[in-house]
Amino acid sequence: MSTNQEVKLYQCIPIPDGDRKDVFASQAIGMALMHNSKAKPARSEAVSSLPVKYTYGNLTVIIRSYNSLLYYSGEVQPGTPQFVSFLRYAQEVCAQVHRRHNDEEKFYFPFLESKLGDGRMAGMVAAHEALNKPLATFEDLVQKMMIKPHEWDLDLFRNSIYRFMPILREHLKDELKALDADELRKHFSEQDFKEYEKRFFKETTRSVVPSRGPQLVFVNGDSVNGPWYGVVAQSRKQTKSDRLAPMNRFPRFPPALIFLAKHVLFKLHSDMWAFGCCDREMRLKRPFARYEPPVKLAI
Repeated sequence: MSTNQEVKLYQCIPIPDGDRKDVFASQAIGMALMHNSKAKPARSEAVSSLPVKYTYGNLTVIIRSYNSLLYYSGEVQPGTPQFVSFLRYAQEVCAQVHRRHNDEEKFYFPFLESKLGDGRMAGMVAAHEALNKPLATFEDLVQKMMIKPHEWDLDLFRNSIYRFMPILREHLKDELKALDADELRKHFSEQDFKEYEKRFFKETTRSVVPSRGPQLVFVNGDSVNGPWYGVVAQSRKQTKSDRLAPMNRFPRFPPALIFLAKHVLFKLHSDMWAFGCCDREMRLKRPFARYEPPVKLAI
């Protein structure tokens, strides 16, 4: 049987080069930060005069989240409350993947194709479809373990993740290629992204779960490459340059809701969030350090 010393985890995606203050370059930079971590946004404050990049995603779900499932699967014991919490955490991770893919296909991909051309994102949709079967197999296994914990098989659990992670990582890299800043600049204006943001948030915030979405960011976020990007930036004291910088916050919660999500609602499911790659302050746990992307001091 596998042990945590032997478990295979996945390297996070490198942060693309570029100026994160540039709305076109920030599309891919933000995408990488979300892919390595992820969660679903809520209604935003007007913190920037520039249009938002592709800032949503149940992307907390992605690489760090599945790495945490692979690692902590070797630490739980069936028949214990911790085991149930771990499986509930796994279900939440998968649920976020589905929400993300739905939002992409319903909102973001059509927006891109409106200027890039019909069918331009067809490969991304096909990748989602290729993921469906192995991901469903994993979800069925998690559900089965909830009912029959005595049938727990660590290798089977991990191998179920290994079957779809290579597909998922390639898909994430392909999405970054599709967000080439020079190509976007040819077809879109800043105003295009700004108008899209308004439409997107109006539609997607209806399904936000404040007691789960932001917490996945807290425990799987990047406070090294992305201290400007999200709950870390919103929960610390901002400098004048922070307040004036044309950047996006993820998730785009008002400070009061950030406080509520972090210090009140976090407790509701703290048994689940214990399995993240980070603690509540986005401080990375030692077992996951070697899989982090190279630090991009320029951003």
